[in-house]
Amino acid sequence: MAERFEGAGVLDYDGRIPLLVPGYELLHRLSAAQLMTRLDPGGKVLLVGVGTGHELLLLGRLCPHWQFVAQDISADMLAQARRRAEQAGMGARVQWWQGELPAAGLACDGALCLLVLHFLAHGAKAGLLATIARQLTPGAPLLLADLMAPQDPSERAVMGQQAHLAGLPAAASEQMVLRLADDFIPLDEAQTQGLLREAGFTAGRRYFQALGFHGWLAERIPL
Repeated sequence: MAERFEGAGVLDYDGRIPLLVPGYELLHRLSAAQLMTRLDPGGKVLLVGVGTGHELLLLGRLCPHWQFVAQDISADMLAQARRRAEQAGMGARVQWWQGELPAAGLACDGALCLLVLHFLAHGAKAGLLATIARQLTPGAPLLLADLMAPQDPSERAVMGQQAHLAGLPAAASEQMVLRLADDFIPLDEAQTQGLLREAGFTAGRRYFQALGFHGWLAERIPL
């Protein structure tokens, strides 16, 4: 799995991921709209698992006075995001953070954690959410999107078919379905809301769904 986030896997990531995640662009637009409605023009946003910087570039363009903390565990992903941000003229607005987030808070006004949590074991999911909570001011929104536990026996097969219809070769679509079972650790709705509450957030409410991928909006509960 790690090869998808390092070396050559970084170079083709942006072309591959929209085929695998139905509604990928819509998810990012809705996430931007949620943050833009809730944050002030001078907001500071934490991007957890920023990857190659898709949401960073979108939010940076839409909100020219926002500041960002861009985090990823992959040095290659973070380097690609940094190159793209600098090319877009927004590198000075970004604090780059490779590896684990700090124990001390960064006083961010909102956070995105898109397509990250589903790769982590249950304990690691809880730890990451608690770490994110420490970075946020009271009431700050967290936008979380992940692959969820299937809601019916055909859902994963439908996701493979959707990917093929979107342009992924048939063999790759079949492999994708196998990887959905092997590489991901999805939660159901009750588990997701339980982890959010335990980490210091409201239980959350769904703002996006496309087949097995769901987006959740929660707020940091004041201490």
